[in-house]
Amino acid sequence: MKMRIKIILSVIILGLNIQCKHNEEKQKNKPKKIEKILAINNYTFIGNTSLKFQFFSDSSYIFTIIKKEDDYEKLEIFKGSCFVKNDTIYFKPFDFKFNRSSEKAVIKNNFIEFDKSALKIEIKKNLCKTKKGLDFTKFNDYAFFSFNQEMHSPTYYSYEPNTIKPYDLTQKELVETDLILKKCFSENKSKLEKFDKYIKQCIVVINKNQEKEVWISCYCNDFYIKDTFKYDLIRMNDGGNCNINLKINLTKHNYSNLNISGRA
Repeated sequence: MKMRIKIILSVIILGLNIQCKHNEEKQKNKPKKIEKILAINNYTFIGNTSLKFQFFSDSSYIFTIIKKEDDYEKLEIFKGSCFVKNDTIYFKPFDFKFNRSSEKAVIKNNFIEFDKSALKIEIKKNLCKTKKGLDFTKFNDYAFFSFNQEMHSPTYYSYEPNTIKPYDLTQKELVETDLILKKCFSENKSKLEKFDKYIKQCIVVINKNQEKEVWISCYCNDFYIKDTFKYDLIRMNDGGNCNINLKINLTKHNYSNLNISGRA
């Protein structure tokens, strides 16, 4: 009887050992989860806030928000699945739910831009095969935002509804935009600060006359916006010559509608 028990126990232990080795082999052969896209925004205006988006090789994503103040700390984590095709991230089967639900996001000029939302996150790593964006090496005080009528209202930007389409600049057009803007500053230097003192936020469109147009807002570069002006459009009602806006027409190669804000 004792011999039978020993034999049974030996068989059970042998079976467990074989199962453990099998599980170890499965783990070894299991494809490693690789981070393919990493995008991060860091905000330091009030407290510290960071947004981090990670896309992995198994088609999963993690979106992490960390908010810190002297007496407050909050952590939020969103998880889901998506896939990348060409330069677009598609969220399936559920929308990306932050701020406003998004079905997709576009990878453009080293940023992830979410549709139906103003959210824009700077890419730090990208292992996906996506289109090369503009080279901002000589234009690091510029930021570009894709036109969206839901977010860029006809009243605020002075255009007729449903007459404007988004457009993406070429590198040559970026250079021309910079040259025309510098010409504007030179011709109005008695009213404005030096060109290099400003950051430039741009929305590029095809206007109702089918002309390429760049809407530019320029703000004096200070501590509060120097690191975050690429993430969000600034809305300011005053500020004097630290808050100017104009339009550049790349079809006509000129500028117009220069507006200098009043002081508070």
